[in-house]
Amino acid sequence: MFLALLLAACDQNSNGPRSALPIQFSRQVTLPAVQSQLVTGPARIEVSVVPGTLTARRVVIEESDQLTRPERVRSRVTAITAGTDTATLTLELGGLHVAVNGSTALRPDDGDAEHQTSSMALADFVARIQADLAAGRSPAVRASRQPPAQPQAPDDASFLAATLQLDEGNDHSLVQLNIAAANLTTNATPPPDAFLKLLGVSLELRVSDGTTRLRTETEAAEGAEEFHGSVKSVDQTAQTVTLMDGTIIRIVAGTEFDGREGDEDDHLTTLAAVQDALTAGKTVKTEGRGLVDSTNPLTIDAIRIEFEVEGEELPPPAMMVEFRDTVASVDVAGATFTLGHGAVVTVTSQTRFDQDGNLHTLQAVADSLAAHVRVEAEGVGTLTSAGPPLAVTALFVELKTTSAEP
Repeated sequence: MFLALLLAACDQNSNGPRSALPIQFSRQVTLPAVQSQLVTGPARIEVSVVPGTLTARRVVIEESDQLTRPERVRSRVTAITAGTDTATLTLELGGLHVAVNGSTALRPDDGDAEHQTSSMALADFVARIQADLAAGRSPAVRASRQPPAQPQAPDDASFLAATLQLDEGNDHSLVQLNIAAANLTTNATPPPDAFLKLLGVSLELRVSDGTTRLRTETEAAEGAEEFHGSVKSVDQTAQTVTLMDGTIIRIVAGTEFDGREGDEDDHLTTLAAVQDALTAGKTVKTEGRGLVDSTNPLTIDAIRIEFEVEGEELPPPAMMVEFRDTVASVDVAGATFTLGHGAVVTVTSQTRFDQDGNLHTLQAVADSLAAHVRVEAEGVGTLTSAGPPLAVTALFVELKTTSAEP
């Protein structure tokens, strides 16, 4: 969740003219308001996802000037395949595939990918990812591309990276994408309240129970620029952090901090905590959006900011897998069903049954099989065991009968 940090007005000479004013960079909105805004035309959104799930924790509709900025996806890598001059990365975020070719600029984790001159050869980049995966680590990457002329169709899962950067220390999946009204659909039987489908991945919006926060930026955020890098120093009196490249990020009235999500979350939510981490010899990375106040040195008033400690032990990534097969058997009491090729799928209270299917309970599946009616299952879940047999916990599943007998 976000913690709004409202700071008292300080001396104008020390903090600059903008920081002395209470600024509302964004405001909370309702789901119907978001739908109404999308009806008027495309919008750029930033979606942050709860780790290990397909649930959005924050959706921000950005100002219209962001529509021409690069689109980005950030997530941890669960697998990689490579050819002669191509590669495909599978991400924790819904099993999304990011494609790489000879035109993709590959960057190490050492600064702003949009302004770097250092680069990596494809073979070296692939070897680095493979070595991390083999060692049990889960490297994060940040992929970007220029936005298409029109928002990409919700079911189109393609993403060819123009720039791909290693992004150590970030374990939260993030998507910045242009969308249209077709990307957002309400749920007739909540929870969740709605689904936001991006690049073929359906994300749950759970607004009613407070899991997902919906916000829209105000005109005060127009012209915002992104920043990210490693923190060099902190000035708690001036409420600033200085990055390794000399950029100064200023905390102002209205700056929103990306907050912690449980005991294992490595987010830092105060400048004092950032200073403590630096004093302990840890590397702290920051990223966010803000308004450029001056250019020499580059000084940015933060709209949103997050701090994470690099090198902290992260929980293993939740590997998302797709499944599609006939149902061979069902265990209603055990809340599982077995697919034709042997995979065992578990259904929980969090599993959503797709309304496009005509079976919405395991008992209905059992009754159909008992009547010698063929049942097909298709969905997405988290891999709980590579088996054999393969074990999956379903997040989304569509169950339907077909005319053929099982």
